[in-house]
Amino acid sequence: MQVHVPTSIDEVLGLMGQGTIVAGCTGIFPHLAPTESIISLRKAGLSGVETEGDTVRVGATTTLTQLAREVPFLREAIASIASPTIRNMATVGGNLFAPQPHGDLAVCLLALDAEIERNGDLVTGVSFKVPEQWFYTKAMRRKQNSASIVTVASDGTRIALGGVAREPVRALAAEAKLAEGDIDGAAEAALEAADPFDDAYASAWYRRRVLPVHVRRALTNAV
Repeated sequence: MQVHVPTSIDEVLGLMGQGTIVAGCTGIFPHLAPTESIISLRKAGLSGVETEGDTVRVGATTTLTQLAREVPFLREAIASIASPTIRNMATVGGNLFAPQPHGDLAVCLLALDAEIERNGDLVTGVSFKVPEQWFYTKAMRRKQNSASIVTVASDGTRIALGGVAREPVRALAAEAKLAEGDIDGAAEAALEAADPFDDAYASAWYRRRVLPVHVRRALTNAV
């Protein structure tokens, strides 16, 4: 195994294909082969949070802990992800690639209509606007280190779901009902976006059963 630690984006791009790109390593490291090389982004200058007006730009290697500290409306969502130890290492960019039912930050970013910044195949950051309203809830088995059964995030217009399909999804039919002021209708319409699965945390049947409950709960409790 070789460990590459580039100090710039150009160095990272020059090393592409010579190893697996990692940052916090909380998700991918356990799956690496013993001889598989890695390209660490820790010193590549891709971390940090910048705010200009109502727009927030977040570097890809910013940790979840730092993001929660600097972007208050996301604190509850980030607190629902893993444990404090993992959040100190896990990165914003890495969470985008976490398979469902993990990746709750990706659900939030989808609800925020966030823009992903790339340099070729390398994700360098994300940007989004701070919403006037924010709604979030996550159903899970325990408070820490538990994946999602159902995650709901909304800016009051868009509704994004996690845990109920193989990737985060927008609930477009539910958004149409929400635009009419019909929260109960939005809760039921959210089922149209769901394609749930069985795993160790919940069955597909259970996820579908409780999805409207959690959409309704989220949309009636602003963060």
